Amino acid sequence: MSAQKRKDPTKLTRSRRLLYNLMLVCFPAMLLLFIELFLRIIDYGENYNLFLDFPDDDLREYRYINPRIGKKYFQTLEYTTPCGDMFLKEKPENGFRVFVMGSSTVLGFPYHQNGMFTRILQERLQDSYPDKKVEVINTALTAINSFTLLDFIGDILDEDPDVLLIYAGHNEFYGALGIGSVEKSFRSRNLIRIHEKLLNLRVYQFMRNAIARIGDLSSGDTNNQDARGTLMKLIVNNKEIAYKSETYLTGIERYRKNIEQILKKTERKNVPVFISELVSNVKDLKPFCSETSTGFPAASDIFNKGMENETKGEFDRAKENYYRAKDLDCIRFRASEEINEVIHELAIKYNAHLVPMKSCFEKASPHKLVGYNLITEHVHPTIDGYFLMADAFYNAIAGSNTTGESLNPVYYKNSSYYRTNWGFTELDSLFAVHQVKIITSYWPFQPVEATAETYKRTYKPKSLADSLAFAVATSPTLKIDEAHLRLARFYKDEGDYYKAFREYYANIKYDPFQVSHYNEAVECLTHTNDLSLALKLIERSLELKPTFYAEGIRSEILFLKGDYTEAERALNRASELDHSKNATMQILTNLYKIYYFSGNVAKLKETLKELRKIDPGYQPVIPPKRKYVQYIPVQVEGMVNNAIALCKTRNLDAALHEFLKSLEIKETAIANRYIGDILYARHDSSAILYYQKAYPDYRNEVDFLYNLGILYLQNSMADKAQAVLDEISKLNPGYKNIPVLEEFIRKQRSGLN
Repeated sequence: MSAQKRKDPTKLTRSRRLLYNLMLVCFPAMLLLFIELFLRIIDYGENYNLFLDFPDDDLREYRYINPRIGKKYFQTLEYTTPCGDMFLKEKPENGFRVFVMGSSTVLGFPYHQNGMFTRILQERLQDSYPDKKVEVINTALTAINSFTLLDFIGDILDEDPDVLLIYAGHNEFYGALGIGSVEKSFRSRNLIRIHEKLLNLRVYQFMRNAIARIGDLSSGDTNNQDARGTLMKLIVNNKEIAYKSETYLTGIERYRKNIEQILKKTERKNVPVFISELVSNVKDLKPFCSETSTGFPAASDIFNKGMENETKGEFDRAKENYYRAKDLDCIRFRASEEINEVIHELAIKYNAHLVPMKSCFEKASPHKLVGYNLITEHVHPTIDGYFLMADAFYNAIAGSNTTGESLNPVYYKNSSYYRTNWGFTELDSLFAVHQVKIITSYWPFQPVEATAETYKRTYKPKSLADSLAFAVATSPTLKIDEAHLRLARFYKDEGDYYKAFREYYANIKYDPFQVSHYNEAVECLTHTNDLSLALKLIERSLELKPTFYAEGIRSEILFLKGDYTEAERALNRASELDHSKNATMQILTNLYKIYYFSGNVAKLKETLKELRKIDPGYQPVIPPKRKYVQYIPVQVEGMVNNAIALCKTRNLDAALHEFLKSLEIKETAIANRYIGDILYARHDSSAILYYQKAYPDYRNEVDFLYNLGILYLQNSMADKAQAVLDEISKLNPGYKNIPVLEEFIRKQRSGLN
């Protein structure tokens, strides 16, 4: 054998060893990738994207919240569903997009979607900023906490939000993935975050499902969900979490880190965040549980001291003790004040807008003690409480620079106005009563073994509305929108179109993307003389889907307003949607009426010929045209007519009072015009606000426009006065006061008195 070393054929070269090691790493990864692709091809598992493209062709330009997203966080219990909000795939240039994060309070429990503060907020923002397309998207799920919020934030930021609202913290211990929940995965926060990320993979879903199935089979339990109880009862694993215990501190710290991560991400994207304090029933709800072993006093003892303080009129001390008792309550369905302290701390640290919800609720409560006056049970507000929440967020947004516009008082209406006119009826109120009765029949409001079965079996409804509300609350076969429809049809049969409208309107607020709800509501509004709201609802329905009915009614209302050009265009669009003989006859009849009043003789004759081709014996009948502003909604018709009569007798103070009172119930152009006229005659500068509100419906009256022009000049707004002068000149070039207005404008622009 040669002295020179011979190569060992079994020894790998360095390059081959590197390739071998690379294959050892890559092969499992490639195998997992292949399995992942295969599982997706066969449609195994769930798509856990937060937002999906809407599948219906009529709404294909929209995206919506994944209705099965809750399944990602609930393996033991039945997952909950979001409210179904949608938004445009392509954000318009004038878009103002608001995403809202939270849990059951943000979902409007114990009401349905028409009780959500987010729907109220959307309406107020849209009214206040009419030149914007406002979208408020509610991503809340029942029984989730900050882990889910943090998991959502990436998908939300991908959708170009202008604002993010957060109301969350009550579920930090018992919500899905919480430290005291049956729906927990790992004790380590980092492992929980990894688990959430991995759940987007079908391979991981397969492994989780397989392990769960094996566990069920080995225990002999194929259905580990106890159906006897509310989600509030079923989701709790570690029932008692003592104040300042290790478990308690872990829950608080998880909340801090999760919310901080959300704020870091929004800060990087320059998305303004409005984060709210949390509110609870502290006055009227005794602690669920008292624990003295941690070195702190019993929650019940402190609560009793609060009651003694309240009885003695020591309200500040009572409030202090009520909040202290709530924090010591070791069954943690109400966020402790440490959660609010974290919210304050992080809002300051990351320049988020703090929404002072606690002070709002306290100011609206007797002696600043929040109880059943605004909270239905432990944390969920009454309907008045939800309007208070909407008001707090609205004021915070309007008071910031996030909209890019200052708030125009012409478009402003206060919270009580929306409360009076909201799509919320007796049916919704009664449904909430039953919901609260059911939830408070179970633990933790009652002993663990207690149920609501006796209540469900023995309760006797007291009216049709109550019967429907009870059925919705206790049976899965009847939905709230169906109950509203039944009640609406009952009221229509009774001839009460206003009550019927309110039921249809409740369905619009429940599901604002269902076109049929709008058309049914509008049909009632034409009977109640509320043409302004009818036009508003029609235009919203047409954004969703053009219909012959909506275009036809829109044309009728625009005709009454004297906007003949746009009324004709609406009929032309309607003609493209229905080519039947009856529809064509209806369109031609309405066109004939438009041409008659607009003085278009050529088109009048042409339309008559077309009508007689269908009906040779047709003879046109032109009824007298009633002015649009003379249609006064039934709820204020008596008040407005009484005020007009007072004006005729020169009792202007009483008339002004009556008109102003009517505006608190229902805004009407005629009331605004009369108020403006009275104040104008008194040289009161506030007349301009009422004239501006009345302007859209009086813009074709030159005397009104002249007064408005004078008011603009009195407020040093020469450019707006010039715009009004131009309108007058188009309407009536020979109007006698044109030279007067021209001279006033010239003098103001030249700085002369």
